[in-house]
Amino acid sequence: MSVNLNPESDLISEDELRTALRPYQIDAGNFEAGVRARIQIAEAERAHDPLAKAPRLLRAAAVLLPLPLLTGGKVAGSAAPLANASGLYKLLAYVALPAISLFVIPAAAVLGALRIRRIQNDNVAHVEDAQAMQEAAGLWWRQNWWLALLLYVSTFAMAFLGATALMLFVYLISLVAMLYVLKGFARLGIGNRQLIGGACITGLGFLGPVSIMANGTKEIQFVDKWLLPAIFFCGYAILSFIVARGRSIGSRLLIAVFQLTVAAVLVWFLIPVWRSTSIKPATPEQIKHFVESFDDAPNSSANWHNWEIAAKWSIDSKLDPDLSSPHELLEAEIEGEQNPFVLGSAFRVGLMRADQIGGLKKYAKLRRMLLDDPNHFWETRGISSLAQEDWIIRASVLRNDLSSKERDLLEKRLLINMAKMRSEKYRQLEEALRVTQLLDVIGRPIDRDRYRPQIHDMLREFHSKQPARGFEPAGGFKAYLNSNAGSLDATAYAVELMEIYGIPDDLDIHSVRSNLQRPKHYDHDFIAAVTLDRVNRLPGMQAAPRPTWLEYLYYTRTLIMAVLLVLLCIYATLSSPLSPRSSNVS
Repeated sequence: MSVNLNPESDLISEDELRTALRPYQIDAGNFEAGVRARIQIAEAERAHDPLAKAPRLLRAAAVLLPLPLLTGGKVAGSAAPLANASGLYKLLAYVALPAISLFVIPAAAVLGALRIRRIQNDNVAHVEDAQAMQEAAGLWWRQNWWLALLLYVSTFAMAFLGATALMLFVYLISLVAMLYVLKGFARLGIGNRQLIGGACITGLGFLGPVSIMANGTKEIQFVDKWLLPAIFFCGYAILSFIVARGRSIGSRLLIAVFQLTVAAVLVWFLIPVWRSTSIKPATPEQIKHFVESFDDAPNSSANWHNWEIAAKWSIDSKLDPDLSSPHELLEAEIEGEQNPFVLGSAFRVGLMRADQIGGLKKYAKLRRMLLDDPNHFWETRGISSLAQEDWIIRASVLRNDLSSKERDLLEKRLLINMAKMRSEKYRQLEEALRVTQLLDVIGRPIDRDRYRPQIHDMLREFHSKQPARGFEPAGGFKAYLNSNAGSLDATAYAVELMEIYGIPDDLDIHSVRSNLQRPKHYDHDFIAAVTLDRVNRLPGMQAAPRPTWLEYLYYTRTLIMAVLLVLLCIYATLSSPLSPRSSNVS
């Protein structure tokens, strides 16, 4: 058998091939007509139901959106009942609901009220009447008012109760889901940059004022409360500028004026924040200058008291401050009122000299009342007003006027004061500190091991773990047990007690740091700064070390989530398409 291996003998000519396939050739005119017909059918379907070809998630989420508003009133209802959606799609739709309620619906109502007609691409029907937008938003409210009301109340409640991080986390997750939905709509020709940008602007404009309510919180945070509204309002201003693209010059000027106004208000509010320890801790040089420049005390003992805390720290820190100005102020006090609280501050800092004690008009009389006890009556009584008589004891020691017997008497009375604080209703941490210090001054140091459990119990009792009235931050120490909020002065005394007696085992020192880094009264930022430094130098800090970078990130989670929210809104707005009209104008 022979095989013909010549390939040319089996080939079909090109002409024969064309002739054989000619019956199957598609007519160009008919093909074009068919494609146009299909496009017309698709456009008609989309005009009737813009979500006909949408993914199932978008169709489920559309149940929660005012679809007539987004389609210019051409679609009367949602694509499908949410009840018919599968569990996953239904869950994702509800996850998007908080952001939809907070961002989209109010924005839609505002856009309608201002008759802004460019909220959708030219591929879908234009909104011919702004009233239709308001009616669509109103219809949504009538159908979902209870869900929206629950979300708004929950938002205010979380902010008021201090759960700011939880509130922002909820909206961060919901915003991710909502932006996926809105961008999906934009790809289908429903909505554009005006819609997404306007929705984000509305949401940030709401979260800014609400975050101000988060002043007091039991959460440990290392940032100041005023940074949150500042971040939201900055995002608001940036988005306003982005969305203004394509508008008239007059509209841009109005937006620019508004942004400048917001910026001026923010600067006015943020000036004390930048001075506070939460942003830029007071430096040793600044504290030393504050101590050295103390030459006026319009509020007398209050000014002296605040100065004393900073001055004592500067001396303990070996800053060697020049106390000439404070000493001149003390001389004026000696020539005048001789307030016992002022004298106490002067003696505790070491500002008073022995030769000046002779000028203290009531010293001799008060010393006799404190130490003369021929009938052994006072040795069974504590010192009733230790804060006012502290200077008498220190003056006696400075002049070396105390005998051994008088020192024994003072020791007994001071220890009675310490014992009474176990049950005294109006006891204070300051008194426990003064007793401890005065026992050292008279040469009868307290048995720290014996009294450590009592002091630790007091520190736990006075530690403020809850925010007061939703506005005062937690983490500080109260001046009195019946106080509602922590006191910066009491916190300073508590930290000095921990320097002597150690840190209670179950006291969260990070919460104390959080309170000192977010002081309520910015006039006291020097007190907060020196007290925070004492916290960082507490003995036994191996049991409660400074926060690691991971802990710091966790304790600044509120700030981080606020920044992420703003960045997410900016990204979503910039990545959404411009309408042809906006593009042409720009």
